[in-house]
Amino acid sequence: MPQGSFGRVKAWNDYTSIPAVTAAGSVPLAQGSILGGGWAAHGVNEGAIDAVVDEPNGIVALTSDTADDDNIFISAGTWSPINGGMVMEARIRIVDSVAVDRAAAWVGFTETLSIATPVMPFETDTTTTTYNGSGGMVGFGFDSAADVVGWRFAGGDGGAALATEDSNGTVGTALGILAPATITADLFWVFRIEVATDGTARGYFGDAQNNEQGSMQYVGKVTGALGTGDQFHATTGIENRSGANEILEVDYTSAEGFRDWDA
Repeated sequence: MPQGSFGRVKAWNDYTSIPAVTAAGSVPLAQGSILGGGWAAHGVNEGAIDAVVDEPNGIVALTSDTADDDNIFISAGTWSPINGGMVMEARIRIVDSVAVDRAAAWVGFTETLSIATPVMPFETDTTTTTYNGSGGMVGFGFDSAADVVGWRFAGGDGGAALATEDSNGTVGTALGILAPATITADLFWVFRIEVATDGTARGYFGDAQNNEQGSMQYVGKVTGALGTGDQFHATTGIENRSGANEILEVDYTSAEGFRDWDA
């Protein structure tokens, strides 16, 4: 097939500009609200999108509605691993609270994504992890309803966990691989997910409290393969676990893959 000059397909936003805000500094969420750079916001019930103007370099705040399990997501895509792999990176923080039963959050790729009612691709209650949706997913999940609260790297497909191994080669469990993280509110974390053409994936995580050098650390690998020809959205989002809204601040999101010239 003929090929053009732009084989790499990238979605990028540093959130230095967002949709015009009201006098209160907030935009009520409309499903599919365009944020620019190939990214859009959507969620369960209303929520809001805010500019963070008391810090430099561009940050957008995503606020969920207040009912239990309301959420708000940013998404871009789709991409397929078979076309040359795909990569996602994001820098985010949970603003209000990481206390027990307050919030769940996610960064990664997911095949199943509803615009009006998105769900966490995987979530943990005490010691049980549930993989939601009928499609594949890979990324980092946080759930304050877990017995051990932290960021975990995991993958799943068809409602079941995919095999994993940590950075030492130890086989993981359905709970995912726990990242070396300081769990506190209002702390930025950096995530990177790399999916190869064979559907396997590697996860990297950065936490300034544990890694003063600033570079991301290799957390582990999803050795069970995602569907290489499946279509994946790059996503990050937050969901509340109580009758209170939750705020996710996003510094930047980046996702890229390659064009399918045969399509």
